[in-house]
Amino acid sequence: MENKKDLKEKKISYLDITIFLIVIIIFGLGLLALYPGLITSDGVDQLSQAITGEYIDAHPPLHSLIVGGLYKLFGSISAIGVFQIILFAIIWTIALKKLREINNSGVNKAFQILFTILVCFIPVNFAYSITVWKDILYSYSMLGTVILIFIGIRNNYNYSIFQMILISISLVLIMKIRHNGLPIGIVLIAILLILNFVKNKKLKKVGIFASIFVVTLAMLNIPEWIIKPQKQLDTASALTGQAVYYMGGILNQDIELSQEEEEFLNKIIPLDIWKENFNPYTGVPLLFNEHYMQNKKFLSENSDKFMEIFIKYAKDNMGSVLSTFIEVNSIMWSIDERNGFTNSFDTNNDYIEEMSGGIYHTTPKSEFLNDFYTGIVDLTKNNKILYHLFYRPATAMYLSIILIAYITIKNRKWDYILLVFPMLLNIGTYLFFISSPDLRYYYPNFLTCYFLIALFAAMKLKINIVKKPIDKKEKNNGKTLVIVPAYNEQGAIKKTVDEIKKCNSNCDVLVVNDGSKDNTLEEARKTSAIVLDLPSNLGIGGAVQTGYRYALKNNYDIAIQIDGDGQHNPEYISKMQDLIVNEGYDMVIGSRFVEKTSYKQTFFRMLGINITSGIISGMTGVKIHDTTSGYRAVNREIIEYFSNNYPYDYPEPDTNMQMIIKGMNIKEIPVEMNQRETGVSSISPLKSISYMLKVTLSLIVTGIRKL
Repeated sequence: MENKKDLKEKKISYLDITIFLIVIIIFGLGLLALYPGLITSDGVDQLSQAITGEYIDAHPPLHSLIVGGLYKLFGSISAIGVFQIILFAIIWTIALKKLREINNSGVNKAFQILFTILVCFIPVNFAYSITVWKDILYSYSMLGTVILIFIGIRNNYNYSIFQMILISISLVLIMKIRHNGLPIGIVLIAILLILNFVKNKKLKKVGIFASIFVVTLAMLNIPEWIIKPQKQLDTASALTGQAVYYMGGILNQDIELSQEEEEFLNKIIPLDIWKENFNPYTGVPLLFNEHYMQNKKFLSENSDKFMEIFIKYAKDNMGSVLSTFIEVNSIMWSIDERNGFTNSFDTNNDYIEEMSGGIYHTTPKSEFLNDFYTGIVDLTKNNKILYHLFYRPATAMYLSIILIAYITIKNRKWDYILLVFPMLLNIGTYLFFISSPDLRYYYPNFLTCYFLIALFAAMKLKINIVKKPIDKKEKNNGKTLVIVPAYNEQGAIKKTVDEIKKCNSNCDVLVVNDGSKDNTLEEARKTSAIVLDLPSNLGIGGAVQTGYRYALKNNYDIAIQIDGDGQHNPEYISKMQDLIVNEGYDMVIGSRFVEKTSYKQTFFRMLGINITSGIISGMTGVKIHDTTSGYRAVNREIIEYFSNNYPYDYPEPDTNMQMIIKGMNIKEIPVEMNQRETGVSSISPLKSISYMLKVTLSLIVTGIRKL
């Protein structure tokens, strides 16, 4: 029986919702940018079949029914994009959830969020998610299969009935949505059935698994049985098409044909055009030549004779055949682009305007979004490194193999090799069925690679925090320095210092004038505070670090930071001192949010502080409610650390996290804030947004660096 903890982990978490929404939002904005979505001639043909009800098996009928049904129901190809976006979001969210069963640490959670954002902004992914292609649903089924294989590896292939149903659906979709998927599905189900029996020795369960697969296959065949698609007319087999292409290379070797052979081959494609249109890297110019397209019926009816001629000359020109085979499949093995025919995608539907009668005209819902997303495409396509990373299937394949080799050896479990089987089987089928390589055929390479990167991260990323024991014995005599950084605070600095001295006569006050352009320096000198005048503005981080350096040099046991604008109430200083001297805490933070907050403060937390608080909590397991509070007291050990290590920008959230990772004991106490003497914050909304973006990245980098 499952315990309550296990049941709780199976529920949808906030992180699941976050990851799901990241995909929906980024891909959704991509759909608005490239509205109503992207479509090619294949998609137009499929939708035309669905509209007319006259189906041809050139395209998988099941996929034609799916996309056609969505189009007819909603009247726009955008519905297909929405369907694909939601499907990927679900699959990807489940994938990362399963990986958190390996590592549920905060740093892995943070990585998953960042990695999801990256994956969603890679052009191949957001463009394909809204493209009407059978390859998209096929590739998503491949990813689903990889995840289910991973679940099997983790659970000794002892699948539940529900998981058996999901595996069957994924494999049958692979088999039914692309013609080359049939052998892939058969091989994978055979492997899983064998492993299920070998690992569990339960023949009955294997029978149930096999029965579910057969029933699923039958059910997903029903639509095809109902519509009874016509056989594509005048079509040669895939292998015959391959031979036509390779024959082009042979003909360019200036072979001597008999008159009968010349006359026969000319009826397929005129020999001069056959030679001229041959390209060693792609069969597109040749296999989509108008003569070949018109004479497919003749080739289909005389395929045996053609294959006889091809085999005869292929034997004598094996070098040409092998060279062509290697080059035309360079997309599979070469990281460098070896030709200009490796298609990817367009960011508009202009080229199919004529054939579709303008029905699918691209009309972005936002020109700003269109410029943004097309700008990402241009940037990645024109940068060689990014192009190799994001667009070359060979890169994804090699990285997947390296990762799976490491994972297999590290865990001493050969089963992990199965995670790349779907990808490798997909690549293998194209070796024999396709002479017109296209990036979309190898999209499973990328999806597999993304999953393996996330798996590798789950196995590697974890922050181990060793908490210091709290020693409640007196550590020091409590000699305290209050550091007051000040920049253009002429109206508040004197009152701030006077209030500090009034409440805490046993504290020394240090005002650090950070290159103020008003009379802050003169006003500070009218007080009993020690005043340091910096020659130029160093920013809040530089000013505060100057104070810590002063505290270290002059042997202070406690340093307390208070803003110079008067917002921090000095009445809490004595409590902070007591917690450090008598309770043994290393840092005490004056927090606005430990107790009930106003609506305004709560809203501010949602926009900023709560984000950083969540990141720190997720990565370290320690909750800091008010991560940006500049009202902090620290002991001598931290004074020494901050004197030598203090960030220039966004110091409070970053140093809070650093101290947690170092195992320091941190205490938050509730404080009430005074009204700023200036009456208004100098931070604009735009600066606040910029701050949050930078501090979020900084916290994640800080966490990863401490691994």
